[in-house]
Amino acid sequence: MIERKKLIATISRYNLSGDLLETYPNARIAAEAMNSSQQFITYAAQGKKALTACGYIWRRGAEPSIDLTPLLKERWHPSSPLAGKQHTVGQYDLEGNLLNTYTNTKTAGKAVGFHYQGIRKVIRGEGLTYGGFIWSKEIKKKIKVNPRIKSDTTISQYDLDGRWIKSFKNAYLAGIETGVDDSSITHAINGKVLTAGKYIWRNGQALRLNVNELRRHPHYAGSALQRHMKKKRELVTSLV
Repeated sequence: MIERKKLIATISRYNLSGDLLETYPNARIAAEAMNSSQQFITYAAQGKKALTACGYIWRRGAEPSIDLTPLLKERWHPSSPLAGKQHTVGQYDLEGNLLNTYTNTKTAGKAVGFHYQGIRKVIRGEGLTYGGFIWSKEIKKKIKVNPRIKSDTTISQYDLDGRWIKSFKNAYLAGIETGVDDSSITHAINGKVLTAGKYIWRNGQALRLNVNELRRHPHYAGSALQRHMKKKRELVTSLV
């Protein structure tokens, strides 16, 4: 009975990777060693109110390591030491298959070499893809893909006179080759903006666009296309 009581009282301190650092006879001695509150450490060990104390994970007993999976499923406040371990951003291919997970959008952007703001826009629903990937706060092996996202859709680039320049398999590849942000290309294709990188972008592979029809576009005013057409009119007027 005495040995059982000792086992129940024993409390261990773990790092944020779940590795055992030190074991104490009880929470009072652990609190003294950490210059902290016994109640604070006890709560952490029991999973009440706080699951960490003094920047560490605590558990009864003396297991050599603990499984962090259940902890990382919780939604942590940014100030929690475990928040930095929690992966809350999922990177998916255009078929919805999970490729990687990251702790936040800045970490994701740094890993893939794109600005994190573009990733945030997709997560907020302001874009479909960024960098050739789908981004989501949902972490699953496979997610449902918006039907507007098609990995084999051909998109075409046109000059401001509506002449076809080149076609690409997707916005990501178009962005790499042209230097135009691929999320801006996607917005142009979806009609949220009229042009991207001073080009017109459309699904499909038409050889010519009727740019006069684009005067009715809600974003025509102040666009690169409007400025281009104005210069053309001024040039024609000066030649008359």
